[in-house]
Amino acid sequence: MRALAAVALMAVTTMMLPAAIWAQQSDDRSRCFAREGVSPEQKLVSCTVVIESGGQTPQGLVAAFNSRGNAHLSNRNYDRAIDDYNEAIRLNPKYAIGFYNRGLAYLNKSRTDRAIEDFDEAIRLNPKYARAFVNRADARRIKGRIDLAIEDSNRAIELDPNLAAAFLARAIAYREKAQWDFDAYLAEGVYEERAVRDLDEVIRLDPNNAAAFRNRGVVNTRTQHYDRAIQDFDEAIRLNPNVAAAFSGRAYALRFVGQYERAIADYRKALTLQLDDTSRRQIEKNLKQLGATSERDAIPAAATKR
Repeated sequence: MRALAAVALMAVTTMMLPAAIWAQQSDDRSRCFAREGVSPEQKLVSCTVVIESGGQTPQGLVAAFNSRGNAHLSNRNYDRAIDDYNEAIRLNPKYAIGFYNRGLAYLNKSRTDRAIEDFDEAIRLNPKYARAFVNRADARRIKGRIDLAIEDSNRAIELDPNLAAAFLARAIAYREKAQWDFDAYLAEGVYEERAVRDLDEVIRLDPNNAAAFRNRGVVNTRTQHYDRAIQDFDEAIRLNPNVAAAFSGRAYALRFVGQYERAIADYRKALTLQLDDTSRRQIEKNLKQLGATSERDAIPAAATKR
């Protein structure tokens, strides 16, 4: 009887194993393809299980590589993200999303030309891919092709009038055109006004967009609306207190309204956050102009226009 019971128990256990394995695989699939509520680390583990399980359709495997690539992208592991997107594209050369995401990874690696090539291909495969136009606009602007960036932003807005990122991309392009383009310089104020209108629209569509407030603060500073600029930087910092440019931008505006101690504090705060070498040197120069070369309070210097 005991032997029969043991055999029966083994049979039941054996029958339960496939169900347990299937449940685990189902959980991994859910985590791998979840759009929210799953950390990048969880997604990496689950997508790896899905990829290595060998039970995926070709389409499912493409999606799993893409999803794992997105997790690497979130973790700023751009090379590994590119590896996964490469595999997704190899399995499906017409996978526009794969080209788009790989373009994002290359853009984050400052390989701007390579990013533009991928955005080009994503748009060729899907001419209505609004986000691909937005990111190609950003890449083109970085390369100094500001008019092309504006064209791409316009197309993205035509495709999706509620895409805040498209208005933000165009606003930044307008802002830079006003600063660097000679014809725009002659048309004083025109492109700054266009930039502010677009940034207003970004904030209407996405009231928690810190980048929109930060960029509007930059434009308001440039047009000498310093009080408005300070309010914009205040909100940008409230929404995201980890961006050095918001503190340094507010500091610059504060100098023009005579709030030197606050400006010094903001510059010093900016130096504690992530900065490139050029920005760091500029902030140190600004502090020196204010007489604040150390942690000691210093006699403020008057602000001068750049």
